[in-house]
Amino acid sequence: MHQMRLKNSLTSNTTTLYREVNGKVRYYRFNAYLTLFGEYLLIREWGGIDNKKATGQKQKYFSNLSELLVATEKICSAKKKKGYFIKEIIYG
Repeated sequence: MHQMRLKNSLTSNTTTLYREVNGKVRYYRFNAYLTLFGEYLLIREWGGIDNKKATGQKQKYFSNLSELLVATEKICSAKKKKGYFIKEIIYG
């Protein structure tokens, strides 16, 4: 997510990580947005891909892009240690 460019409130960046646990595929998704007030919003959600809804979700605001990038790199590295791998990064 270090190459993220957010220009307005309609622009977002999505990164999805996957791993297999006991024959079921789990996902962990990051969505980052620039708010109308100039802050950055990070929405994390996770669950099994066979479920219609996410199992859990957390939201956190950051005052600048560098704080957001540091936080996402920490989370990404922790998830990779648990066996998740990046499948897709979408810039919108």
